[in-house]
Amino acid sequence: MRFSMEHKILDAAIKTVTKALSSHTTVAILEGIYVEAIGNEVLFRCTDLSLQVETIVNADVEEDGGIVLPGRLFTEMVNKMDGETFSIRTEKNTAHIACGRSKFSVQGERIEDYHSMPSVKKEVMIKLGMKTFKEMIRQSIFATAQDESKPILTGVLVEIRENDINMVALDGYRLAMIKRGISEGEEKNVVVPAKSLLEISRILGDEDTVISITFSRTHVLIDMGYTKITTRLLDGEFIKYKQILPTDHTLRVRVNRSELLSTIDRVGLIAREGKSNLVKFAFEKERLEISADSQIGKANEDIEVQSMGELLEIAFNAKFFTDVLKALDDEYIYLDMNTNLSPCVVRPVEGEAYYYLILPVRMFS
Repeated sequence: MRFSMEHKILDAAIKTVTKALSSHTTVAILEGIYVEAIGNEVLFRCTDLSLQVETIVNADVEEDGGIVLPGRLFTEMVNKMDGETFSIRTEKNTAHIACGRSKFSVQGERIEDYHSMPSVKKEVMIKLGMKTFKEMIRQSIFATAQDESKPILTGVLVEIRENDINMVALDGYRLAMIKRGISEGEEKNVVVPAKSLLEISRILGDEDTVISITFSRTHVLIDMGYTKITTRLLDGEFIKYKQILPTDHTLRVRVNRSELLSTIDRVGLIAREGKSNLVKFAFEKERLEISADSQIGKANEDIEVQSMGELLEIAFNAKFFTDVLKALDDEYIYLDMNTNLSPCVVRPVEGEAYYYLILPVRMFS
């Protein structure tokens, strides 16, 4: 194998694929980066057998071939070299690497010994804007469970319907449901690991480019054209979340989202000194008082709201509430409630783009 390419292009390719580089594995070759030159392109690939990222870039290829290079070492070499052109030439399992005034010889392994993930057999495929998919991940992923006591809750449920896609996450304290329209689809429910979605979101750009997402029984493939991401799905049945969604409300409050967020952040300075990180909401017709009380002191602040219905006092874990508010961009939102022991639902003022449910904290006198 012999090829050369611009250093900055190689650097971008390596930063993309190493999102799936395995660092703790019993399969040593998976700690390497798969490099294969064919025609006028070079394929780079990394996988930990749960997530696989590969990208193809144009290069000046003089001789086809491939090698698996030590992942951490090659990544640091590419990062530290300062020449404009990067070239690799292989002799058996040795790669001769040059960039600027730097020259290295590195032992690699055969690409035939590399363990790639299987091709995704198409059952359902949808088209979705890259920016939209990235936004859906950002607005839902924080509500997944962090512990493994219920493994299925460490993933995000993806529901495909004829004209829309839903992403649902919950951890027992809050629920996030994000909904977007699609041109066409077939019914399919899968659970994607949150860890994989986090890495996928770091690779997705902010363009409105349309990408294809292909689902099989065990995997999902995100095809961005130049880059393909494959992830294994979680086994098991997701919680029947629709059974826990409130069907009505006795109090609806219209509030400025950013003002509510900044107020909770300030009052929360006192709340976080307590064991439960608790902030109390006291609703009046046109005013909401947010307060906190811990062993170190007290804090309270008022904001303007529009309340419709039966007024109440209710308390929440400050972080659970601000996580939701930070995920949104709307100027105004609705808060729907029934009692101080039932969940608060956060909705958009218009449309059905999202639905968040936050459990309250019981208040003691």
